[in-house]
Amino acid sequence: MTILVIIILAGVGVFIYMKYFSGLDKTALRYFAGVLSDAKYDEYIKSYVDGLNLKKTALSKFDLDESELNELPPVCLSDYYFDEKDPLIAVKKGKDRKDRSSAYQVSWLFFSSEQVCIYQYTLNFNTNGEKKVSQQYYWKDIVNFTTLDETKTIYVPQKGGMPKVKTVNIKLFSLIVPGDKFNCSMPDDESFDKVLRGMKSKLNEKKKG
Repeated sequence: MTILVIIILAGVGVFIYMKYFSGLDKTALRYFAGVLSDAKYDEYIKSYVDGLNLKKTALSKFDLDESELNELPPVCLSDYYFDEKDPLIAVKKGKDRKDRSSAYQVSWLFFSSEQVCIYQYTLNFNTNGEKKVSQQYYWKDIVNFTTLDETKTIYVPQKGGMPKVKTVNIKLFSLIVPGDKFNCSMPDDESFDKVLRGMKSKLNEKKKG
């Protein structure tokens, strides 16, 4: 009986590895395999992202000098990323009831006298895939800044059966322009309300000229 259990557990482990993390980051693998704690995974993600120095990359991308960005302080938004269209993003609800995934998104916002510049970096630890997006919006074209609470339905692949349905609650920051919007993953943090009010106030100031 013991041998059978070991074989089954080994098979499950191989399936999880091949389905989600073959050739990938071993720390993420340990978390989704139940070996690493929520706190340790959060710490690892933060350390990994800090090591990328994305703020410097973003400033260079837009050829900006931070000393000249006097409209508002730069804003960084970051959190786990969920996409119902991407079955290769692993999802897990932690013991603290927070949903975590194998993908993480960081967005840097810079405010010049004429534009709002956004540099967004999304990493999927499951595929080692990276997505980098840079956008610039003139103040005069921006309709609003807001936050959104959304529920996403994620379909998690299962071995030899129908995908398991999971729902995750997420919070987004959204920059809205006519006919479009730019969304950024963000934590559910009440302290951002003050930052958002500052952005809205600056937008109204710019609109009035």
